[in-house]
Amino acid sequence: MNRSHCISQYEVFRQLRFPMIVLVTFAHSYGGVEEDFSLLMSDWSTYEFLKLLISQTLVKVAMPVFFIMSGYLFFANVDVWNFKVYKTKIWRRIKTLLIPYLIWNLLMAIKLKTFSWSMFWVYWKPAGVQIDWFGQEQLMTAPANMPLWFLRDLMVVSLLTPIIYIILRKLGLWLMGLLTVLYLSGIYAFIPGLSAYAIYFFTFGAFLSIHKMDLVASLKRVEVQANVLSLLFAISMLLSYGTPVFSSLMLCFRLVCAIVVFCLFSRILASTNRRLPAIVCDSSYFIYLAHYVFFFSFIDTAFFAVFGTSNPALSIHYLLCPLIKVVIFVAIYFIYRILRNFTFGFGYFLRK
Repeated sequence: MNRSHCISQYEVFRQLRFPMIVLVTFAHSYGGVEEDFSLLMSDWSTYEFLKLLISQTLVKVAMPVFFIMSGYLFFANVDVWNFKVYKTKIWRRIKTLLIPYLIWNLLMAIKLKTFSWSMFWVYWKPAGVQIDWFGQEQLMTAPANMPLWFLRDLMVVSLLTPIIYIILRKLGLWLMGLLTVLYLSGIYAFIPGLSAYAIYFFTFGAFLSIHKMDLVASLKRVEVQANVLSLLFAISMLLSYGTPVFSSLMLCFRLVCAIVVFCLFSRILASTNRRLPAIVCDSSYFIYLAHYVFFFSFIDTAFFAVFGTSNPALSIHYLLCPLIKVVIFVAIYFIYRILRNFTFGFGYFLRK
């Protein structure tokens, strides 16, 4: 029997979290490419190419993957949907999503030395631009801690799960077809709290979960097609950055590359017994919450002081420094876990 069929989809989910968060840190460590860029240009630099390849292309897959997993896990092991199940699910997400969302936006407010209620919903507006099929620009919005737009939209779509469940049970494929068209159109790309990414990819995962389908096994049916399309879309994005068509290509790339990622990691895990340590996987959420508040800019300052700002130095800095910062975050999380376990254990001892 093919060993890949023995790999649990939940094991794939767990091992995927950390690599996807590393991509997210690359996305937020640096801005976009400073000029319109094409591989056909004669004066392109390695540094600009790396920024375009990673921060503007590869990282686009991270949030779809997280939304798909969130939608799948929300309905996992749910045989009967009722208000009790819904209440339990939402209460759990108040503790795991809402409270961290409020705390880390407050920390960002302290860093910015300002406060307004908009910091919890729409503080940044031109954080990204999507051009729809009608040529209209759709501006991304985000709270003060910008990456937490994902949590904002995830909380909203979680509240809508009774509606999602009912429609998926009755009109599953029809709904997915409609949402696919709407998502690719870019028309409702960045409605605050109801972004196309949240609704579409969360519902994508929910559809498979509600119908008791193994997510990874289901996606493997179109793995070859997804591999070919993701490569074509990636190349097209590199060639079209700075043009209106880039937006449409990016939406297509997010979809097919998410399929590729699930299938690829399933095969990697099936071919080796090596796994990321549990502490590394568990640190992913902390890295996500903290990395935009704490940039550790002293690392960048020290690097440039030693190596300068030549093109080779910029390229090495781009690839190396985000990874150093991730290692620091993992170490901080590791120390936190040790202290937490020690504190809880010591408290138990005193009670005795």
